[in-house]
Amino acid sequence: MAKRIVGACALMAAAALPATAQAAAPSPFTGITVFGDSLSDGGNFALLTGLPAGQRFTTNPGLTTIENVAAYYGLPLGASLAGGTNYAFGSAGVTTNSPGAPAGIPTETQQITAYLAAHPLLDSNRLYSVWGGANDIFYHGTAAAAGQVAAQITAAATAGLPPEQAAALTASIDAAIARLEGVAALETPQQATSAIASAATQEGMLIGSLNHAGARYVLVFNLPDIGRTPEATANDASVPGVAASLTGLSKTFNATLDGTLLGRTGVIPVNTFAFLDEVLDDPALFGIVNTTVPACTTSSSILCTPQTLVAANAASSYLFADGVHPTTYAHAILAQLVESEITAGQQASLLAEAPLVTLESERNAVGRQLLQEQMSDQTGIRLFTTGGFARETFSDQAIRPADHDDWLITAGLIDRITPELTIGIAGTGGTQHQTMNAQLRHFHTISYMGSLFAQYARGPAYMSASAGGGGLSYRDIQRSFALGPATRIEQGSTKGSTVSANVTAGFWFGDRSLRAGPFVSGIYERVHVDGYGEVSGDSSAMRFAGQTRKAMIGEAGVRLQASLPAGSVELRPYAEAAYAHDDAAHARGVLTGLTTMNGEFAIPGYAPDRNWGEAQIGVDAVFGPRVTASLGYQGRFAGKSSAYNGANVGLRFSF
Repeated sequence: MAKRIVGACALMAAAALPATAQAAAPSPFTGITVFGDSLSDGGNFALLTGLPAGQRFTTNPGLTTIENVAAYYGLPLGASLAGGTNYAFGSAGVTTNSPGAPAGIPTETQQITAYLAAHPLLDSNRLYSVWGGANDIFYHGTAAAAGQVAAQITAAATAGLPPEQAAALTASIDAAIARLEGVAALETPQQATSAIASAATQEGMLIGSLNHAGARYVLVFNLPDIGRTPEATANDASVPGVAASLTGLSKTFNATLDGTLLGRTGVIPVNTFAFLDEVLDDPALFGIVNTTVPACTTSSSILCTPQTLVAANAASSYLFADGVHPTTYAHAILAQLVESEITAGQQASLLAEAPLVTLESERNAVGRQLLQEQMSDQTGIRLFTTGGFARETFSDQAIRPADHDDWLITAGLIDRITPELTIGIAGTGGTQHQTMNAQLRHFHTISYMGSLFAQYARGPAYMSASAGGGGLSYRDIQRSFALGPATRIEQGSTKGSTVSANVTAGFWFGDRSLRAGPFVSGIYERVHVDGYGEVSGDSSAMRFAGQTRKAMIGEAGVRLQASLPAGSVELRPYAEAAYAHDDAAHARGVLTGLTTMNGEFAIPGYAPDRNWGEAQIGVDAVFGPRVTASLGYQGRFAGKSSAYNGANVGLRFSF
């Protein structure tokens, strides 16, 4: 009885992970390798025991959680006995297989040890999966339960017997019950708990061995709440306390494993325990109609087929396949949970990417004012204000197509000290909204920044420089993803900061009526986003470490200015085109993990452009010596990752 409950728990754990048949985005992984038990077995048990090829511990035909994840990213994954990279076997424990396991089943320790012996240096861009421990609970839970039964039988059978005779009879009874239950020896509850903790410690060491060999992405599933499986409930009705004991053993394993993951980078944690409880607490939310009756009429789901289901739709609406193993539908939902974690880490880099448009818009607003100064001979003080809008569009990479809308206003003061020297100060405030058809579906940013700037122009040559910084407030960061028919939204907020500096030099040919000339710019920008955690506290809530995006941009281009009288107004049209290169642009990985489980990882996501083209066009209208109005367009084009279009209007007052 106990072993069936324990086996159920292991398979239940696997059921919690999700996936889809088609890749939603290019894979960040070069391949996938899997270790574990029946929760991840892709056909090894069936091949070893002569069952029909492809049979799994679920509502066949169907895929396990990790197979769904592999399919989602378009990665090949097959049973190792058929030449594939899935080394998981049903009945395998971390250190001890389930009672009655067929000969030849390698433990998880043997699976990983043999793999590392053949592959001492691992592919750091490959995804590895480790999920085990249920069969260790199965074994030691059975040994402890059998020990309690033996103690009761022995107490009655040896009552009144001489000590030597009682001892001999006790040993005989213990041996007979151990053979019957398929364990080497009977155990006390304390011994079973200690053995299960040791198995969890061993799994932590195996994960560490994978990391030390070069693995940066190791999926680690903890165990589900075994005490809430249908068989645990049934056994508890006849032997009160069984369900609570199995829940306790599950927690012991998970707590010990979690301790080994503290501070461990290179681990993608999956809190199967919490997720299973969420599904059991509200199954209808996830499209599940039955959590207590097995979908299969067979004794084990490894024998289950569409012809042996209790109802035609049981595989797609029941939680359990055989009382302990998940259905293919449950596996698919858990796969979605896994994919959401991986995608979240990839998309988080956009939080630091979006403010670069704000910095560029402010830089353009100040630069426009300094270029206006070159068309005037007046010294003195000017006040200016510029309002702008920009929409940046991100392409389909680690994210899906997204739009980033940026509204901002820049105001400042300019002091033309001499005909050659101009200095000034500016402040910018803005609001940005990010929306996309992806997991990171929305965030709202408030930005505020200031800068100092100066320009020196002598004859046709000029040079300008500016430096500044500011703050960012990220509000309502929403991460949305599907879990079956349900849509889960995780929310958070954080703050950040910006620093920027740039130098531009240029030369004019012609006169003010019509002139053109080359320019070059060097630009440094730094956006830092503070770390934060999502607030729900559920199985999918994640934490994100602080991140920094630096840009080191070189620009080279050509500018054109003209002066055209139009009655009492002087029109000054302008245009420029430039080539830009960002030497610091590369895909960044944001360190992330769960708020409820240790382990963290960083998968490079959005890859910004290194090269692109820029253009500006507009007109300044001079209404006498004091008032100038402007209207302009700015755009970025010819990049592979993003493009933007923006417009601005401004007023300038001279004193």
